[in-house]
Amino acid sequence: MKLMKFFALALGVLAFVACGNDKPEETNKTTNNITLTANNNSVEVNTPITFTIVDKDGNDLTADAIILDKSHDYIEVSNPYIPTTDGEYVFIANVGNMIAPECKVYVVPTIPALPEDTNPSNTSFNHRILLVDHTGNTCGNCPNMMLAMKEVAEKEEIHNKYYEAMAHTYTNGDPAFSSAAAGVSSHFGVSAYPTLTYNFYHPTTSGPTASHIIGQINSLWKAEGADAGIAASASFAAKSVVVNIEVKAAVENEYCVTAWLLEDNVYAKQTNATEDWMNYHDNTIRQRVDSEAIQGYKLGNIAVGETKSTSATLKIAKDSWVRENMRVLIIASAKNAKGKFEVANVAVCPIEGSVLYDYK
Repeated sequence: MKLMKFFALALGVLAFVACGNDKPEETNKTTNNITLTANNNSVEVNTPITFTIVDKDGNDLTADAIILDKSHDYIEVSNPYIPTTDGEYVFIANVGNMIAPECKVYVVPTIPALPEDTNPSNTSFNHRILLVDHTGNTCGNCPNMMLAMKEVAEKEEIHNKYYEAMAHTYTNGDPAFSSAAAGVSSHFGVSAYPTLTYNFYHPTTSGPTASHIIGQINSLWKAEGADAGIAASASFAAKSVVVNIEVKAAVENEYCVTAWLLEDNVYAKQTNATEDWMNYHDNTIRQRVDSEAIQGYKLGNIAVGETKSTSATLKIAKDSWVRENMRVLIIASAKNAKGKFEVANVAVCPIEGSVLYDYK
């Protein structure tokens, strides 16, 4: 224990010295040359957490690592480690003279059970793409996009091909603004409002023209079905939403998954609104999983017909967010020819409920 407290003190000293003009001679420093990962992003109390540490070449350094619980006074923990209380845990790993960047794990009382797959041999999934409307309640031109999207949504054969999220990022004074939404708009490099983006890396964006939006949706939608399907369950915890997610592959590939917490019916008086409904905003992005990457958590390679699962915790950061108006948008992505994880399919899960695989 004394050794661990000394290590924590040393880290504090390094952080203080690093604020000076001269770069300190560091015995231990955080580096991206090694990576610490846990076997899950959210676990139940009294469930083991298993850690893996690899270097940038993929060599396994786990046996040589010391795992420290930064959130609890830098105490050294075993591997696997069994947490006995719920909360947010932040771990780091020390290997030689290197410290791996932080790994965060949420420990929750319970994780909702996944729904039963009633057709486990089926890999034919309906396909939906992701639309993100980058907007704001004081954006004078944004009602034009609202009208265009209403026109698109009223065409059922088109509306069945996508799910939409609203990133209110025009100003941070917008009641529908969130830091999670800001991260989404930053990924897309949005500088003009309104802007509609498609999936994660589709190069074409849209302004408020329904015909162009419909054309882009049709160009991205796969009539033959999605490369993967999504099943999930979600439930409320004290100050968060816990999501259990499973992805089944129709095409073998490397997959990632992320979850966004959405809220409907957020009141924010809309500049230049022409109808009252424009002051009530649906599908607003409130939170997303703890990941710098837009695609979220890596699931690894999934063979045809096989599944991989993970769980995630989405913080309810403000009391003003209305729980009964929340749901979870889940996005599975697959590695494309350019090595990027592009959206493969999208699903929406009710909280205190489940979403089944959407078979064709």
